[in-house]
Amino acid sequence: MDQLTDILSIKKGDEKAFVAMYEQFNGKVFNFFIKRRCVPEVAKDLTQQCFIRIHHYRESLSEHHPLEKQVYIIARSILINHIRQENRKKARELQYSKEQYPGGETAPAATSQFEINDYFEKLTVRLSPTLKRIVMLKVQKGLSNKEIAETLSISVKTVENHITKANHQMRQVSSGLLIFLLILLNA
Repeated sequence: MDQLTDILSIKKGDEKAFVAMYEQFNGKVFNFFIKRRCVPEVAKDLTQQCFIRIHHYRESLSEHHPLEKQVYIIARSILINHIRQENRKKARELQYSKEQYPGGETAPAATSQFEINDYFEKLTVRLSPTLKRIVMLKVQKGLSNKEIAETLSISVKTVENHITKANHQMRQVSSGLLIFLLILLNA
């Protein structure tokens, strides 16, 4: 069967076509999550979520795009949601630890935030001063692209271009941090 026939069969609810697609992409999607530093149990759960979502929204699959591409787009979306959820959980834990240790005592969750900041600093050390300043304004200060443009007296489009360049350079240094950075930049 060709791609279009497979997609149309899955959209119509053909269980055999869905199972064939599952068997074809299950290992690839699992490896996708493992490569993004997910532990095997989490990767297995995320893989399952991916195929549940595909099955649930099968009628919205596009006949104009390869099935594999659509599977990976859904997998990426699930990964981003998972990372956002983990970041919210860590933020809640950090907030809780601040409430539990108000006198400035070190809380266990604070160490992980320090490690994240340290790793991020090491990653941005190779950026040009301009790119580094823009990334720091975006990530550490939480400024929008418009606010950064106003602060630096440049256009919003220039800010967007600099962020894209910084993403590219940082991706070369650490592909694992890309998703972390994308979440921070899109938050």
